Amino acid sequence: MKKLIFITYLLLFSIIIFGQQVIEGRSEPKRFDLVPVYERTLPPNLYVDLTFIDANENGIIESEETANLILKITNKGKGLAQGLIVSIDDNIDDPFFTIQDKNEILFIRPNETKEVTVNIKAGLNVKSAEHKLKINVKEHFGYDMDPAFLVVNTLEYRKSEMSFSGLEIVDIGDGTGAIQEDGLLQAGEQVKTKIVIQNVGQNIARKAHYKVNTTDENIYIEGGVGVLGDIGIGEIKEIWIKLSPNKRVNYSDNLPIYLNLYEENGYGNLTDLQLPLKLNQKPPETKTFEIKVDVEKFKNQVAQFEYTSNKFKANIGNLTNIRQINRSKTKRENSVAVVIGVENYDNLPPAPYASNDAEIIESYFKDKLGISQVVTYTNEEVNGFAFDDIFNPDYGELQKSILKGETDLFVFYSGHGMPSKDGKDVYLFPSDGKIERLQTQGYNVNKLYESLNKLEAKSVTVFMDACFSGSSRSSQNLEIYNLVSMKGVRINPKTEQPWVNNKNFTVFTSSSLDETSLGFDTSQTGLFTYYLCAGMQGEADYNKDRKITMGEIQEYVIKNVVETSKKIRGLQTPEFHGNLNQVLIEY
Repeated sequence: MKKLIFITYLLLFSIIIFGQQVIEGRSEPKRFDLVPVYERTLPPNLYVDLTFIDANENGIIESEETANLILKITNKGKGLAQGLIVSIDDNIDDPFFTIQDKNEILFIRPNETKEVTVNIKAGLNVKSAEHKLKINVKEHFGYDMDPAFLVVNTLEYRKSEMSFSGLEIVDIGDGTGAIQEDGLLQAGEQVKTKIVIQNVGQNIARKAHYKVNTTDENIYIEGGVGVLGDIGIGEIKEIWIKLSPNKRVNYSDNLPIYLNLYEENGYGNLTDLQLPLKLNQKPPETKTFEIKVDVEKFKNQVAQFEYTSNKFKANIGNLTNIRQINRSKTKRENSVAVVIGVENYDNLPPAPYASNDAEIIESYFKDKLGISQVVTYTNEEVNGFAFDDIFNPDYGELQKSILKGETDLFVFYSGHGMPSKDGKDVYLFPSDGKIERLQTQGYNVNKLYESLNKLEAKSVTVFMDACFSGSSRSSQNLEIYNLVSMKGVRINPKTEQPWVNNKNFTVFTSSSLDETSLGFDTSQTGLFTYYLCAGMQGEADYNKDRKITMGEIQEYVIKNVVETSKKIRGLQTPEFHGNLNQVLIEY
């Protein structure tokens, strides 16, 4: 009975409230927001996987581009994580660079994972700048995460620039009425005129259209208005018009004919450009240019995470256990390999995991590539003139194992590489070397390839997990050091690479000459070495024919190293020269 009375009163109360709202002009009941109630439990223990993805996946947020920062937050503690707030602080104030406001998560239970996506957008007028975004994860009872950072560059709008390239007069064929068929324009005739334009800017000219007009009523133009559509960077397009100056036209200089080009954003427009077109004179020759996208200066500034807490990590996907090696079918009866890994240096910072690289590659050379003889040198074993003692074609140790024209030779090196002061030469470096003695203690890479070539092996395959930019190998947890202590050292792009045109050579390097090769903390190897081994495990066998070619290895390693390097500490781009169809492993 009491329950019935209570329900009756509740209904009457609701009717009164609703009626009051109708009287006040409100047709809907008033809404009451629920406020969550938090009660302290055992402490949560939060871990966060970080992923950054921009729309074109080049690691830079360009004008009018969107990006996502994704946090997968896992509670590995015994208590409930409550009232989590994820916020981002930007060190730069740019009204055209916007970051989504705070994201809230009410609860994360023990062993539960919840995902937060932070939307980032660069407007048309965003400035070029390096943003250091502070990632905050706060918990209601103070069990906060230490902050992490996303360092990402914005790139201002790269303007298109439409340029006039040349003219051509066609006075033969349909639609023409020439007085003289000489490729010139005379008063009193009708010709077809080809106007050549090119986008010489650094962005696509979108929805381009044109107008060709004249200020002289005695010059007749047909087809003077039209649409060109999108014009890519460096792209050349043609505008065709019919042109007829009557007999009253008499100019010694350029005719009053003007070209106007327009594009969607208005940056690359041409306005009232007087065409270099004279009566009885041949137009100037068409000139076009090779245009390349100028993002090279940004390629080592791609997005990267920085953090000190081991509870943050960059999300790099599923990993392969590269230390679990199954023997393949491949046997190379007449083959030899030299494996070198120098991690510890007397006078330089270490090259992280280089000795691990050598140890694991030794196993892969034996069990996956089926190499019959593998000789490995690490750390202090690579001192003094060790490189010459090994590779000299006249008296080195290696030449004793080579049968000319019959032996397959493999070389692997992991460690520091050094550029010369002028950037023209690069060197492998022994464990006891000093920078001041680079040319005497270092081993010039071109000399290495010259020595390998003189050994006259049947084939030579080289894997190089080293960089030659003058910086030390870094990783997610290890800083970069300037090894040469010389700012501005750059490798000369014209540095000789004698192996490129040698059909007996296959060369795979971990990065381009001006990039840093990274260590991979997760596998405790070089990043290049990790994906090389994972590829040889079978990950690179894209067509599943149980054969792994150099082409498949190339595709797999380059793709994955580039993608993962962006998440660690900057772009690393492996380079390959050789026969893509060569079968490396059968299993």
